[in-house]
Amino acid sequence: MTSLLLAGETPLPPNSGSRQRTVHLARALAAALPVELAVLGPAGDCAGEPYPVTGVHHRRSRLAGLARSARRPYGAAMAASGALTALARARRPVVAQAQALWVMPAATAAGGAVVLDAHNVESDLLRRLAADERRPLHGLRWRWEAGKTAAWERRAAVRADAVCATSPDDAAAFERWGAREVVLVPNGTDTAAVPHGPPPGGATLAYVGHYGYQPNAAAALELAAEVLPRVRADVPEADAAIVGRDPTPALRGAAGPHVRVTGTVPDVLPHLRTARALVVPLRSGGGTRLKVLEALAAGVPVISTPLGVEGLDLRDGEHVLVGRSSADLAALAVRVIRDDALAARLSAAGRARVEAAYDWAVVARPLVDLHLRLHTAR
Repeated sequence: MTSLLLAGETPLPPNSGSRQRTVHLARALAAALPVELAVLGPAGDCAGEPYPVTGVHHRRSRLAGLARSARRPYGAAMAASGALTALARARRPVVAQAQALWVMPAATAAGGAVVLDAHNVESDLLRRLAADERRPLHGLRWRWEAGKTAAWERRAAVRADAVCATSPDDAAAFERWGAREVVLVPNGTDTAAVPHGPPPGGATLAYVGHYGYQPNAAAALELAAEVLPRVRADVPEADAAIVGRDPTPALRGAAGPHVRVTGTVPDVLPHLRTARALVVPLRSGGGTRLKVLEALAAGVPVISTPLGVEGLDLRDGEHVLVGRSSADLAALAVRVIRDDALAARLSAAGRARVEAAYDWAVVARPLVDLHLRLHTAR
């Protein structure tokens, strides 16, 4: 009576949105039934986790991945692993859950019920990247990847016993593709581990992300190069903190007297605590943003593009502030910096909304119920 979760990398430490989702869903499942997590590459430090983590040797090579991706998505080529497939077959779990689209072959080889935890609709993400790409050859490459990925997603949808989606729009896409069952499991945050505090004074604007993910790198660069200079025209003391691992060369180059680029940090919360607002100028990407939920839980006002809060049941003007252009985001940031009452109201309303709708204990319950039901059926 075991559920086996399969992931493309260890989620430990949980220092990105995808890793946080895997860790918290695994913890929720482990509270109800035996769970094991199998990952490509090293297992990481799982001391204190309520489930074992097994790593399988996996060599990642960009050149080999490109060579193997003529007929399948690049992500699938990079994650192809006979060792992970063999482990899944040997474990014979009652339920095998793929924590990424790319490890679905191992989940389907396990012989039990199959669940796909779709963090994004990957083909939509790629189409957005293509639409935003100014270099013609790169845009063509993204469109080619989007086509291959959409075919892969459609096959995964019909092969899985159930698909977990992070937003209603993502759920509708998998239903159109013929998924037998779609369960809404939004992203969440651990409100017990994130104490609420009022927004500090000052004029620091933060962005948090993993910058190996191109949409995050582009958003952080927009904050530094487009939003912050407009804010400083009205609030000369304003500065920006770009927090998170794998900053790109362009982001490192943006560092200066008014822009701090931290690189990897052990905990983003101390950096959020010093921010007057989290600014999220996302223009592409998919899924829902754990960075937004964590900031709201901490009491940090959030200023975002519509895409940055897409899929989250948050109201503009009540829980967050939404603007479309860099100029819009800058004007909203100036308002939050200057208006203590507005900042305090957003802080309180954001925390209350996250507690009610997006705590991991709330959002993981449908997934736990699904696994228990699948176990009973078997």
